Amino acid sequence: MKVQRIVPLVFAGIMAVSCGKKETTDTNEIAKESNDKKFEDRKEEKDADFIAETVAANYAEISLAKLAAEKSDNSQIKETARMLEKDHSKLLQDLQTFASLKAITVPSEEKDDAKKKIEDLTKEDNVKDFNKEWCETMVDKHEKTIKNFESRLDKTQDADLKILIDQTLPQLRAHLDKVKACEQSM
Repeated sequence: MKVQRIVPLVFAGIMAVSCGKKETTDTNEIAKESNDKKFEDRKEEKDADFIAETVAANYAEISLAKLAAEKSDNSQIKETARMLEKDHSKLLQDLQTFASLKAITVPSEEKDDAKKKIEDLTKEDNVKDFNKEWCETMVDKHEKTIKNFESRLDKTQDADLKILIDQTLPQLRAHLDKVKACEQSM
């Protein structure tokens, strides 16, 4: 008799919990939502989005660099990958420090599309195809990153962010030159 009363209550409880608001574990979404709530000023929110997206991009760059250092058979790619890992790890630390000082929430991982690209490259068995795809990916990523940095430099009014961008752009351009040289050498 008691079981018959408890079963409907347990079922109702399970339904209530499962129909509730879904909690996300994607740190990129969590950072975006947090920054949207935190920054009333649209310009500050755009700067915060830029920092959060750049942090996520650096996680991807580091993962891609590590992958190439392990998987490639090309010494130029391996050397470039080690440089990228070192430089982007330093940039990630700088971005995290900047975010902390400005109360910006940042993700702790790359975005889903970057995870998918890393997974696809990890599965690539043909090392020549891997090298080609990795170079194309890195050229594309660096071109987009440079464009985003230049755009944010023109739009931001935050003097500290302008300094960070000004200091980072030459290194990003040098990275682009290196990965283009890798791509052309194949």
